[in-house]
Amino acid sequence: TLQNPSWLHPPQISDREVCTIFLFDNEEYDCRTPEDWLALGNAEGSPDRKPIPGKALLPTDDEITPVNLELNYSWHLVGILDYCTEKCQYLVEKVHQTDKKGSPDINSFIAGSKYWIPRIRLLFCAEDPRVFVERVGFALRYRKETEALIFYHFSVDCMPISRKTPSLNTDSLQSIKRRALSAPGLNLETCVAGLENEVRLDYDRTMNRLIFDKVVMSCPEDLSHITLPQKDPEYVPSQGKIFCIMHLLLHLFSSPCKLGQS
Repeated sequence: TLQNPSWLHPPQISDREVCTIFLFDNEEYDCRTPEDWLALGNAEGSPDRKPIPGKALLPTDDEITPVNLELNYSWHLVGILDYCTEKCQYLVEKVHQTDKKGSPDINSFIAGSKYWIPRIRLLFCAEDPRVFVERVGFALRYRKETEALIFYHFSVDCMPISRKTPSLNTDSLQSIKRRALSAPGLNLETCVAGLENEVRLDYDRTMNRLIFDKVVMSCPEDLSHITLPQKDPEYVPSQGKIFCIMHLLLHLFSSPCKLGQS
């Protein structure tokens, strides 16, 4: 039933199935281009480029055993080596601060494993960490909103079409077909049937969406895991002009002189 349907319950999604956060990264927060970041490692008189210092979110253990495939991540001191324009990823290398005996030593740096990572998991030492925190927060909020919209539209698509729901009448469909096929140079006879099904499906989905929104708003506590999409506010213009042909006709016929001149 619509009051307590099973498909309205929140889906059980594992951490591996959620949307990857780097898809929601906002590059407007970056103060430099990848080329400019790598240029910081160039030194005058040296053909080699030095690693750019930074911190990256990397797996704590470099080796994965077949018994435990779960990865634990933590922030590591790294050196940025390269950038891939196709994948939009940076090549970083772990840097361990240890001496020859393995004890912590701030004056000794030992290179470790290398990783290709997206920008959202990399903090350059030359950037403002507060801006980086805002960047990560924006990506997290954007991902949360997107996942809520995906779940919302998926729920609407899974709704059965009720017989009591008004369907698209034949006159409206014929009017749509007549207007679409009347366009000059447009040949749609070969795909009219498919387009009719798409129009009917979109109409039924719109009806289901109205019912779905009403059910969610009537049961806010039971359906708190569902977020309805925010509607864009409609603004009434302060000034406007409407072309009225009847007003022009009345003005024209009200004066015989003007009518004779026309």
